[in-house]
Amino acid sequence: MLMSIRDRATGLFAWVIVVLLIIPFALWGIQEYLGGGSAVNVAIVGDLEISRNTLNTQVDSQLRGKKDQPEGKALVAFRKQVLDQMIREEILYQSALDRGFRINEAVIVQQIQTNPAFHVDGRFDSTRYEELLRYNGLTPSSYQSRLARDLITRQFVGSILQTSFVTPDQIDRLLELQGRKLDLAYMEIPFKQYQDAVKVTDEQVNNYYEDRKSNFMTPERVRVDYLILTQQDIEAEIKVTEEQLRQYYDDNKDSFITPEQRRIAHIMLELDEDAKADVVATTAKQMDEIHARLEKGESFGKLAKLFSADAGSASQGGEIGILEPGTQDKAFEEAAVKLNKGEYSKPVRSAFGFHIIKVVDVKPGSSKPYEEVKPDAEAMYKKQQAETLFFDRKEALYNQTYENPDSLDIASQELGIKIKSSPWFTRSGLPGDELAGHAKIVAAAFEGDVFASGDVSKSLNSKLIEIPGKDKTNLNSVVVVRLSDYQVSQLQALETVKAEISRTITSREAAKAMQADVDAYLKQVQEGASLESLAKEKSLQYKAIGFVGRVDNKQDSLMLSAAFKSPKPGKDKTSFTSAMLRTGNAVIIAIKGMEKGKVSKDDESRPYMSQFMQRMLSTDELNAFVEELKSQTDIKIFESRLTNDET
Repeated sequence: MLMSIRDRATGLFAWVIVVLLIIPFALWGIQEYLGGGSAVNVAIVGDLEISRNTLNTQVDSQLRGKKDQPEGKALVAFRKQVLDQMIREEILYQSALDRGFRINEAVIVQQIQTNPAFHVDGRFDSTRYEELLRYNGLTPSSYQSRLARDLITRQFVGSILQTSFVTPDQIDRLLELQGRKLDLAYMEIPFKQYQDAVKVTDEQVNNYYEDRKSNFMTPERVRVDYLILTQQDIEAEIKVTEEQLRQYYDDNKDSFITPEQRRIAHIMLELDEDAKADVVATTAKQMDEIHARLEKGESFGKLAKLFSADAGSASQGGEIGILEPGTQDKAFEEAAVKLNKGEYSKPVRSAFGFHIIKVVDVKPGSSKPYEEVKPDAEAMYKKQQAETLFFDRKEALYNQTYENPDSLDIASQELGIKIKSSPWFTRSGLPGDELAGHAKIVAAAFEGDVFASGDVSKSLNSKLIEIPGKDKTNLNSVVVVRLSDYQVSQLQALETVKAEISRTITSREAAKAMQADVDAYLKQVQEGASLESLAKEKSLQYKAIGFVGRVDNKQDSLMLSAAFKSPKPGKDKTSFTSAMLRTGNAVIIAIKGMEKGKVSKDDESRPYMSQFMQRMLSTDELNAFVEELKSQTDIKIFESRLTNDET
């Protein structure tokens, strides 16, 4: 089935998955955090209130880990964008419920157990699952509730996306447009000559600075002292004897075996989980007929190539590789492990359809000798010991920093952890930094008793803050921070930003001058002047490209885009347009002729064109449907509350 997903992920199936995955319900749904209470609301959707705290949670989750953090007006615009998405998701979910869409609890469990984010060594790990949920402020019940919302909405959105269709004439039209070629020539106008001609005066710089002082304000920033306790550091301290390792090996031999490997093949007939009874019956009958042919001695591989809907494995005689526990549908896996080498199953129903499963080969598991697994045993032993020590030291760190809230010194001395100091960072954090790269740390540094309104003398220790360890996965590091320095937002001196302002003015004036010439040159050629002659007169580069398609690695894509967006020239006539290149230079483009694209019923790109058009039509239909739902819903958005201010 994984092979099936992989191979089908190049078409409409992939697009549907992408569209649905942008719905951030799985970890950031609405059900649990859409509680208004006494909080300030930023929007009301029907009877549902969306608080500013709710919006903050969603915004923080989407900005987490991003290097470029929006500020000022850009941040407000981003918050508005996130709010619009939240409203859209809630409307779609409510509409799905109104139309009777529901999800089976077993499907939710399967989604959780097959999610690679919750896997350790390829298998679902409950500890990993709970750690990740806790890190994101979730409980298993709240996560399952959100996942249920996500799956219900996916079903509903999928039902809308699947309604569009494309006609052969539409594909022909798209192929013709896509295959068109234009006969182009251009005159290039270098931006540098305009930059070199600009002379910026001190008066211009001063005026620019005075008129835009708000642009030169440094954001408020802080530095913090902190203690960080990591399980990895504890592991590095642990010394292991040979005797301890051998005893650990003897006590945990089940952990050091080569697992049984089953090489699997299957024949699959695709079927949606919510397929109607008559469709299920027809598909089941087809699978029974295939099974009967196997019983009569026909080749499994031959029948897989003829009938299997899993294109990736069908060409390989149905083989999908080694069966990895926890990666397949439960019914599929249960059937596969009951078979001996060479045996095949009766038809099995899964979430993907019906299967006949064959075990191509079986390699039994075996114990690994001590010498072979010694490095793994040592790593596992150290990890086990470190987990216990980490828990004890974590508790001690909490006690010491809580009982001595105005200092980290005592906890540092008692636990032998060195106090570290962070670099300066703003409310946007410092991506990549051990400390300020984590949103939870940044939030703690600018809030409550730690921030203390920027008064270092009144700052108290934070609570223990869990962050991912050095391996970026397990939540096995805790941090305590306290404010060590604070700088208010302040205006940068003119001398500090003078060079930046001068460059800005130079670019602005140069762009104006170049655009004026571009407009003048374009007007001249449109009135009958020769582009080639004009280039010679102005000592500019002229180049005749000839016929070129929409995509050509030898040509600037912005120039081609402008040319193909322009009106096509009449017979024996030339049309003109202009464009800015990626280099910053400008071009005047002559479009001297056009060749229509070739259309063939045997064109190999037709299926992809069909998928492309279906994507466009489906997206349009979905957006139109959402707008219709919005028009039927009482929605109030409080624009003035979209900032993150407390008032």
